Amino acid sequence: MLKIRLARTGRTHLPFYRIVLTESAKPVKSGYMEVLGWYNPVAHTMEANNEKVVELINKGAKPSERVAKILFKHTKDPLFQKFIIHRERTRPSKSDDK
Repeated sequence: MLKIRLARTGRTHLPFYRIVLTESAKPVKSGYMEVLGWYNPVAHTMEANNEKVVELINKGAKPSERVAKILFKHTKDPLFQKFIIHRERTRPSKSDDK
């Protein structure tokens, strides 16, 4: 199964990610088939080939949840929203500590 996920590059304390297409069974640092874009978490900027990403998703590739969140935030395309899992917070609130 093909997966669209982030591959970290960059230096220590200065992360930079590539948005890549890879086989889901491969380890994260083992290589990839194609680079689809990049994401800079320090500056909160990204650039991706959205047409290619949508085409791959329609063919059966699944984006990771983090990639889906990044792409939805920048494109507002509802296609990416269905890959986001909405979780409830499990941390107790401060008022429960009394």
